[in-house]
Amino acid sequence: MLCSALDVLGDTSIAFKDYLQTEFPKETGLKYIYCYGILQCFILQQDSLKHLYEVFAVQWEVTSELKQIRKVRNASIGHTVLNNEGGRSEKDRNEFNNFISRITINKFGFDLLRYSKKTKDTVYEEIHIHELLTKQLDEVIVLLRRLIKEIITMENEEKKKFENEKLVDLLPISYWFEKIHSIYDEQNKLFAYTALDHIQKQYLELKQSLENRLLQGEDWFNEIKDYLVAIELMRKSMLDNDEHTARICNFYLDEKNDYFKRLMAEIDEKYEIRNDL
Repeated sequence: MLCSALDVLGDTSIAFKDYLQTEFPKETGLKYIYCYGILQCFILQQDSLKHLYEVFAVQWEVTSELKQIRKVRNASIGHTVLNNEGGRSEKDRNEFNNFISRITINKFGFDLLRYSKKTKDTVYEEIHIHELLTKQLDEVIVLLRRLIKEIITMENEEKKKFENEKLVDLLPISYWFEKIHSIYDEQNKLFAYTALDHIQKQYLELKQSLENRLLQGEDWFNEIKDYLVAIELMRKSMLDNDEHTARICNFYLDEKNDYFKRLMAEIDEKYEIRNDL
């Protein structure tokens, strides 16, 4: 929904821009197509903005300006033949039959004839496309800024849960990797097992912290799981006295830890609290 809503917002903005820059057709049929199309774009853009609010569970409140634009569209091309602007009850119902004056259609708008079934009167309204467009874009900008502020507020609330926990601090320090080199000394081999246990413990804590932040869907998260597998392979090679495999695992664990330090530092930076707009 997020992707679709953003696409429609962008697509309708392009449609508006090209409408303003393109020469209006001379053919009557195409005039109607242009007229119908531009008015429909107003509704598509409004609806996409509403759905954006829904994505982030932010209360949507349509403005009076957008309501008026929607009213013009409904009367002109949406529910032209029978257009009810009142309630459903007989008392509140206010139905109109609408007609676009063909000879008045131009790039800047048209005249709309409206026959009221309640008052038995026909009224003429001048519809100004450029004015509607200016009003809509102004409202959309305000509503988007309001949504962005809400998103930032929600984002900061989520970040506050982890403001005292830096991911980079969960990673093992170089001291423990130096201790792993004790595998090559029989007398100090116990230090290597202790270091490996500590490294494993810290990476399990890191994995849990990432899951708490709902980051397990990231592409690099599988590399954390691979790292834990490599730790077990290292342990097995030590127990089997397989020095060749142990050296390869040792090098991998050390180098990969530096990679994770850079990655976690980048994530920590993204979790810094942002100021509201």
